[in-house]
Amino acid sequence: MENGNSSGDDKSLRKPIRCKAAVCRKAGEPLVMEEIMVAPPQPYEVRIRIICTALCHSDITFWKLQVPPACFPRILGHEAIGLVYVNLSQSLIFY
Repeated sequence: MENGNSSGDDKSLRKPIRCKAAVCRKAGEPLVMEEIMVAPPQPYEVRIRIICTALCHSDITFWKLQVPPACFPRILGHEAIGLVYVNLSQSLIFY
């Protein structure tokens, strides 16, 4: 299985995909590799095939957080490198 197993064409973008993710179930506990389902992009959204990501200081802060607004389970890592697949049936403008 490959993360973001989509060819990037409009037809494949309309289907949910299975991906591997390092999931944080509870504050401070080790991340667990799990298979997750990702819904198809909604209008004016894109699908990104993540190639590489890392945890930064804010991710570590949320991982250790034990008081509200703690939200678990969660997938950490918001600084990523990836390929953007655009739903060609929608018009997108990037600024």
